[in-house]
Amino acid sequence: MYVHFPWCLAKCPYCDFLSVAADRADIPHQAYASAVIAELERRVEVLGQRRLGSVFFGGGTPSLWQPSALGRVLAAIRARFEVAPDLEVTVECNPTSLDDGRAAALRDAGATRLSVGVQGLDADRLKFLGRLHDPQGGLSAVRAAVRSGPERVSADLIFGVPGQSPRQAQDEAATIADLGVTHLSAYALTIEPGTQFGQLARKGRLPLATDDAVADGYLGVEEALRERGFRHYEISNYARDGHVARHNVGVWRGGEYLGLGVGAWGTVVLDGARLRYRNGVVPERYLAAEAWTRVDPWRQHELVRELEPIPAETALSERILLGLRLAEGVDVEAQASALGVNPWPAERQSARDDLLRRGQLGRVGSGYAIPSEHWLHADAIIARLM
Repeated sequence: MYVHFPWCLAKCPYCDFLSVAADRADIPHQAYASAVIAELERRVEVLGQRRLGSVFFGGGTPSLWQPSALGRVLAAIRARFEVAPDLEVTVECNPTSLDDGRAAALRDAGATRLSVGVQGLDADRLKFLGRLHDPQGGLSAVRAAVRSGPERVSADLIFGVPGQSPRQAQDEAATIADLGVTHLSAYALTIEPGTQFGQLARKGRLPLATDDAVADGYLGVEEALRERGFRHYEISNYARDGHVARHNVGVWRGGEYLGLGVGAWGTVVLDGARLRYRNGVVPERYLAAEAWTRVDPWRQHELVRELEPIPAETALSERILLGLRLAEGVDVEAQASALGVNPWPAERQSARDDLLRRGQLGRVGSGYAIPSEHWLHADAIIARLM
């Protein structure tokens, strides 16, 4: 289950996720919880019995949501599914809305995993990234999350920021790891169209790190975390034993996920057919009184912006795309068999054989994986198999 909370205190210039800047006092906490629960009620009418393994509150900034409202949503979700005994409940948090009190309240509301968007520990780089917190604020938020005592705490870092040395990237990862987190996500700064950074880059007005600096930063982060007992289990993600992000791994393995909330994406199997949808992106429409009681949640209308049947061939390509991001790789034959399609059409088979000869693809059990020494070139390798 993915629940999208769209509000933030400010829009970061690199962010291409759906988010709406708002003052704290203007966020409709309980009304939004009621709307999400209304959508849930309508969607579960046709889903049938499903076993729920994870809930991910993403955004936006879900730590801005009043824990009582978030807890209402979580309670409604738990009441309508067979729930795994080790249910993972992740809440994404920004340092500006996470202190000891808020972290403990989120834990009490049912969060088992807090994910803190630290992004960096240098004041100038944080300002460049449009973050509202300073380095000490990021550290304090992580400490508060760890002290609050959920089962797991994760942190996000961005490397490859102009002006950042590889050593600085390595040291920041080490500093965060030493605070007691059990998981760390490290992403290279990417410039997406439609963002403020994208507009500046198109005009040639955005400073960028060189490819070599980005690669060296990636390797520095990996070294720092490996030395501290973290396993590099996905291209951008590291975890101590037993602390992988189960929600994300489920998506990367091609599992179904139900999306709720403004702009949320979901992918489910209904009547044997795989279906992807995206909710409408206008909070005011989503919040309209009884809006979800008047519509079919599995048809396209003002509350469901996109609805796309996913052909089996497309589903296999997507499972290859996501599965090859994982150290465990993907069993292409097993996935193709489940989908009823040919795993190795001539072009893909030729690409596979060439990648195997080059050592850019390897066998892992009955599947295939990209050796970690080639993860810096994963996008190009995966594209050849798509």
